[in-house]
Amino acid sequence: MRITLFRLLERLARSTELAEPIYEFGSYRVPGQRHLPTVRSYFPGKRFVGCDLQPGPGVDEVQDLHALTLPDASVGAALLFDTIEHVRDPFRALHEIRRCLKPGGILVMTSHWYFPIHAYPDDYWRFTASAFRELLREYDLVTCDMFGLSRLPHTVIGVASAGVGPPGQADTLRSVVAEWGKRDASTWKEFAMEMTPPRILIPA
Repeated sequence: MRITLFRLLERLARSTELAEPIYEFGSYRVPGQRHLPTVRSYFPGKRFVGCDLQPGPGVDEVQDLHALTLPDASVGAALLFDTIEHVRDPFRALHEIRRCLKPGGILVMTSHWYFPIHAYPDDYWRFTASAFRELLREYDLVTCDMFGLSRLPHTVIGVASAGVGPPGQADTLRSVVAEWGKRDASTWKEFAMEMTPPRILIPA
């Protein structure tokens, strides 16, 4: 998980009250990142469930996003941080999450666009904001955006709900994402990647 996403998490946890239980899909702590904070640490006192395809550090339940073993309307919030690109059939996965979300439940999903290939267990996709809007067409879209260079973004983010949420929550979430994008979405690594030779290969 990228450092910039922890800043997004901090803003989310501080600004809005996500309904329980909170499910993180893609929670396995890969080697090299086990010294970083956990997503659950940003939601103390909340019922939090970490899920992944395989057991291991950070995983409470083994779940396949193509066929979740969760009841309908049983999830308060679903978090997918840089996970959906590793899912073979993302449309099916987003349909399954929508089925499991409670009425008004929130989905927060990010992915990287300009990033090296990395297989956990495989690396299938790179999405634009338009692709995220298609993936989220069964949801009530709260916000969807890309950050970085306009034609070579480093991050795409989508926030959506399963129907209308609590009053004011959508506006708060839009504000959180906009402020993160303006102040915290990039580090020196993203700037360095934007300045590397592939930038000159973009057609004029």
